Amino acid sequence: MNIIIVIFFLGILVVLHEAGHFFMARVLGMKVIKYSVGFFKPIFTWQSPKTDIIYQIGAVPLGGFVQVKGMDPFEEGAYTDRDSYQMKSPFKRALVIVAGPVANLVTAWLILFFIVTLSGLQNVVDKSVVGVVVKDGPAYKAGLLKDDVVLSLNGKEMKTWESLANALHENPDKPVTLLIKRGERLQNITVTPDNVDGQGLIGINAPTENVSLPPFKGAVFATIKIKGVLKDTLTGLLELVTGKAQNVQAVGPPGIVKMASSQLETGMASFLAFISYISLMLFLFNLLPIPALDGGRSVFLLYEIISRKRVNKRVDATLNTVFFFLLMGFVLFISIKELIEG
Repeated sequence: MNIIIVIFFLGILVVLHEAGHFFMARVLGMKVIKYSVGFFKPIFTWQSPKTDIIYQIGAVPLGGFVQVKGMDPFEEGAYTDRDSYQMKSPFKRALVIVAGPVANLVTAWLILFFIVTLSGLQNVVDKSVVGVVVKDGPAYKAGLLKDDVVLSLNGKEMKTWESLANALHENPDKPVTLLIKRGERLQNITVTPDNVDGQGLIGINAPTENVSLPPFKGAVFATIKIKGVLKDTLTGLLELVTGKAQNVQAVGPPGIVKMASSQLETGMASFLAFISYISLMLFLFNLLPIPALDGGRSVFLLYEIISRKRVNKRVDATLNTVFFFLLMGFVLFISIKELIEG
């Protein structure tokens, strides 16, 4: 059931991305021929009797496309019909191209906004209380439980999470005795913190509480969060290109579904936050300057605006076709690898 829910939400991201292209094309007077979620042979098709637009679901659900009249430069009427993509100004064509990624950016922002204003943020509570016990960690093995109140450590009074964490950090590989209150009962528990880079850790996290933000603060938070994730991701891409990044591994659809399923098990808020992140990654990925992606088409349009010359239509069509199959092949390779490795 989790996998079905995950695929449904990921499918919505694709639908919204293509909807960006779809509505912008129609607003700017371009004829839309087909709206497809997925590629290759359709398993579902419906044609609107009013607009003649074909809506379909492809057999391979890896992305989608909107077929706009004239986007194929060899199509009949591409350079003569008024409702053709090729007959519009470079600026209008660019708006259609970037509308898809922008739809994903807006989706990511809206998800974060509604999470922090409706569900709320998980804020750390500075109390000497066990919030989470990591399975198989020293605290778990010693018998500590969630919501245990730590009154003292080796006889020293503990009042805040910071004081408890600092005291544990100072005792790597040394047994410590915790006086805890569990309900109305007091008991001593002895635990030996693991030595992690010189700090003592027993596998517990701070208690948290949900704090909902008012709409204005929620909007500011979502904007700052989006900006931070974009900055970190672009920095990571730059390090990857320059060879500074190490142990970077590509993730395909099966890997994304697996991670999303894991987030769903922790709660809907965590799951939706992950979906927001994936939507943001779709925004960035589609704007990469690679033919067959929206970013590659944008580069061609930028060249046209600067040089006032169109890219040779045969070069345009060939590059987009070749890179499309290269990208599909790469995604298929990563997906098969992930399925084999489990």
